[in-house]
Amino acid sequence: MGKTARQFNKIYIDYKKKFKKSIQQVLKLMPYTFSDDDIVNTFKELYPHLWDDLNKQYNFWHNKNMVLLKYGKKSRYNFIKPYNFILDCSFHSVKKLRKDKNRIILGKDDMENLKNEIKQISKSKFDKRKQKVDGTLRFIQEIEPQYTSFFIDKYFKTYDLHQKLEIMRELSKYKSSNITEFFYKVNSCTRNFSLKEEAQNYIQSIGLPFMLRRKKKGKKNYIDNEIVKNNSGPEVLKQRLYVDDLEKVKRFDVFISHNSNDMNQIVEFYKTLNTKGYVAYIDWVNDKYDLKREWCNASTSEIIKLRIHQSKIFIIFLTELTFKSQWCPWELGYADALDKKIYVYNSPNLKNEDIPIFYKGYTEIKSVDEIIIENY
Repeated sequence: MGKTARQFNKIYIDYKKKFKKSIQQVLKLMPYTFSDDDIVNTFKELYPHLWDDLNKQYNFWHNKNMVLLKYGKKSRYNFIKPYNFILDCSFHSVKKLRKDKNRIILGKDDMENLKNEIKQISKSKFDKRKQKVDGTLRFIQEIEPQYTSFFIDKYFKTYDLHQKLEIMRELSKYKSSNITEFFYKVNSCTRNFSLKEEAQNYIQSIGLPFMLRRKKKGKKNYIDNEIVKNNSGPEVLKQRLYVDDLEKVKRFDVFISHNSNDMNQIVEFYKTLNTKGYVAYIDWVNDKYDLKREWCNASTSEIIKLRIHQSKIFIIFLTELTFKSQWCPWELGYADALDKKIYVYNSPNLKNEDIPIFYKGYTEIKSVDEIIIENY
């Protein structure tokens, strides 16, 4: 058995230990005669968070194994199917239980109370995990931008660790199957450990399983252990905009002009745009590392100008707070000067008589379905 297989076996055994308590609780609820299906179905009912995690783990390791087999290598990650995994974890306890003819069976009321108690605890854990992942996904666009393949190709061609980090940070603002696969590949193929940890942060934040590959043994290059950190700020981004190929290829379908205090409405709006296949630009999402509110200066306006240039259409999201913004009218004027297609989206809570008359000269929309974007 090779080192990788031994490492996997240790991970697998440690993972099985997480199910020991849960399995014992499930077996307490079994009648005198019970089948394998009864065990698995009861487990699924009582521990949905563990069952969900088990399926993700199985898919993760199964896919890694299929890649090895595809290229003619030996199987290393033999993670059994979830149904069989539960039976494997409970094998010795079930065998002992079936032999015990004098075991005490819980009464109907006690059984229901125990079930409800377990369900309540499990639901709390499941909701907590889901809330954490959903909180992360609020600020990730679940769509793949058109420049993704260029960024991924660039990552594996460049030797500049800082550029690699910049690519990872840009793609971490989105979620798609290709982007997820890219971050897994970074973990497998990259020697620098801080970049591996960056991949780990992204994958785990969206609720997927991840195994951080160990540091390589033997002769090391000095860059393997270098901690990669990039400078941030409007001036840094402004400089990159004019000299960095990565910034020049970026394109967005929609630039959303808004007041940042309307965050919840904006998140809901750009998520709807994503479902229609549109990539949106929102400064505190797409340039979150460089355009923080406390760093706002003259360079910020130059960056916003270029982002409007890079967007196919311009939408101003009107609320009462938009009228108090200094940036929104300026952004609208600049987009108009560029002859961009401009849409005005009125918040449902906004009364028509409260809207300044100059906004009514632009196309008003009530739904993202009314948006027309021409390719260029």
